[in-house]
This record gives sequence, structure tokens and C-alpha cells, in this order.
Amino acid sequence: MQDGPATEENPTTMADLDVVRTAVAEAVVRVEELEDDTRRKIPDRSISVLVTDLDLAWAGRFERGHLVDVTEIDPAQARSAAFRLRMPSDVLVDLIEDRISFGTAWSKGRLRVDAGFRDVLSLRAFL
Repeated sequence: MQDGPATEENPTTMADLDVVRTAVAEAVVRVEELEDDTRRKIPDRSISVLVTDLDLAWAGRFERGHLVDVTEIDPAQARSAAFRLRMPSDVLVDLIEDRISFGTAWSKGRLRVDAGFRDVLSLRAFL
């Protein structure tokens, strides 16, 4: 990351593009490493991640507890997924590097989740 990790005093540090791409790949690996009981709670749905400060997006699908077909997409296409996550690059990297939890990032407004009410509830079941 440029200028180190984000802090409350410096919440807008931008991550390097290669670091972000590595973080997305690591997210796929982490889903595969979840326990079977946890993976069974993941609903079959499409997901997108919009990295707001880099104007980049990825999309994929949860299918039988696996995150599949993850590809970089045009940011405008990110709106069509059932789960839509929006965050700056530093938050994505901080999540993957365990410097911030999903709940903390969400509650502080650093991460936005757009989904139907049922989908949000099912999301909570496996986070």
C-alpha cells in the first residue's frame, strides 16, 4: 500500500493495483478455507466488489459454498449482483490482511453492502 495502512487519522490511503488484485485472489482462497459448516450457510448468489478509489470491480458467484468465476469487470456491471460490496482499496486490503473486521468496516461506513434484506441476513450467517 502507499503510505502504509489506513488509520482513523488517515482513512483514505490508496492501495496499489497489484496489491488489490492479490487481495481479491486471497479472498477466493479464504472462502475455500472456511469450514464445511460455514460454507453450507453461504447462499448461492452473485457477488460484486467495487473498489471505489480505483474505479475497478470484480464479480463472481457463490455456488454450493464456493466462490467461483471471479473476474474483473466493468464497474458499471457491478450493480447487477445480488450482493454488492463497495469500498476503497485500503479497506479491501485491510480486510484481507485482518487489520479490520467486516463488521467494523461496515459499521464505520468504510464498506457498503447493497443487497436485499434476506441476503443481508444470510450474509451475516457466515461472516
